[in-house]
Amino acid sequence: MELRQLRTFVAVAELRHFARAASLCNLSQPAVSHQIALLEEEVGAKLLNRARRVSLTVAGEVFLEEARRILGAVDRAHERMQEVGRGAVGRIRLGATATPGLYLLPALLATYRNEHENYDLHFEIGPMHAIAERVARNDLDMGIVAGALPSTELQARGLSRDEFVIIAPPTSPLARARVVKPHQLETKTWLLREEGSDTRRQLAGWWHRHRLAPTRMMTFDNPDAVKRAVMAGLGIAMVSRLTVEEDLARRRVARVHIQTGLPTREFFVVDHLHKHHGAACRAMLQLLERTFPTHAAPPRPRKAAE
Repeated sequence: MELRQLRTFVAVAELRHFARAASLCNLSQPAVSHQIALLEEEVGAKLLNRARRVSLTVAGEVFLEEARRILGAVDRAHERMQEVGRGAVGRIRLGATATPGLYLLPALLATYRNEHENYDLHFEIGPMHAIAERVARNDLDMGIVAGALPSTELQARGLSRDEFVIIAPPTSPLARARVVKPHQLETKTWLLREEGSDTRRQLAGWWHRHRLAPTRMMTFDNPDAVKRAVMAGLGIAMVSRLTVEEDLARRRVARVHIQTGLPTREFFVVDHLHKHHGAACRAMLQLLERTFPTHAAPPRPRKAAE
């Protein structure tokens, strides 16, 4: 069954005349008759009574309703595709890991919504491996992640640098110390992010470099929970400075000044190597480049973390 057959049938059914339908469809009258015959053969029923005046059979009346519905849906699909091509409508599915999702993106997403009210914005926060896997499967259009990528299927654009700080409760002696050596922290209670997070990986690497083997640890599944645990006096933590800037300024937590340097990392926007972005995704990439102009870079493949 072809769309041109449906259009020809609807023209004949509405005009009740083969010759007029042929003129409307820019066909010869024999061509119109042939298309109607093919259509009747395919549906297995007579659709038109061919007497002195053309009329619809019962089957033809039912089929006319369905043909109009199908052609209407096709016309709407064409209109929607034209709107998409003009950038009038669109959709973006964006994912992020916890730190950029909670602290880097909210204001940017608000700007995006204000500038592009016609675009559907879907946003979710998840662990690194889940965000990367969903971007690779095209369940998400792109992701904002911290640190090394676990997939070679993705490409990355650098957004901004991130640095880590060690924080303690404001009442801790560590908060008043001028400089603290790494080995002085080995016996402290450490408040950790969950396994698989880049923050946890960065902390483990820092422990290894300084030959630290802490035994007192508590684990939390997001940066806000770690920060609140420090505020409650449960221990110390290494966190992204982005997550505690306001709390440091208001002295809800205190920075521990370490003798040696702490890790730094980069935030990336990642997408699939062969992803074709529509207008909504292109608008997001443009906003990210506008917001982080000194770090925006051409996409490049990322090697899997070793």
